[in-house]
Amino acid sequence: MPDPAPAFEDVNERAKEDWKRDTSPFDRVQSVMRTTYDPVSAATVAEHALTSEQTARKHLRSLVEHGYVAETASPDSKGTLYRRATDSLALEQARRILDETDTDTLSTRVVEMREELRAYADQYGANSPDEAVRAHADIDTGTLTEWRTTRRNLAFAEVALALSAVDDATGAVEAL
Repeated sequence: MPDPAPAFEDVNERAKEDWKRDTSPFDRVQSVMRTTYDPVSAATVAEHALTSEQTARKHLRSLVEHGYVAETASPDSKGTLYRRATDSLALEQARRILDETDTDTLSTRVVEMREELRAYADQYGANSPDEAVRAHADIDTGTLTEWRTTRRNLAFAEVALALSAVDDATGAVEAL
């Protein structure tokens, strides 16, 4: 008689166990916050980071001190909420862009995105998607999404170019 099949293992539970074993609580809290854009409580972070609320709060305070996470007051004023800091997110995205794209290509793409945004502004007589919505109730959601995405991508690309200029200037100083 063949051996019975092994009991089915919950893959998600196994992944959580491995993650908890292979990482520190700080690393797990930072990992959770890497993709947390809406404000959340320390308890929520603790749950997702597989740690205690006290430990999560300690590491969140450290991440706030280092500018990786931002604190906000809870709407009901019963506590502190945490979200990814905008500066940290912008710098991380800018670094990723610079790792993947040379500055000449990036500069060309910035010009193209500015032209796309001008075209939207001209077409809808508005400088932003929100302004266009107020002025034109009939603007479709696909166009709004594309417009907002282009604005966001342009902002990240401009930060990447600025960061590249800083890198170049710093490198020139270090070379002296």
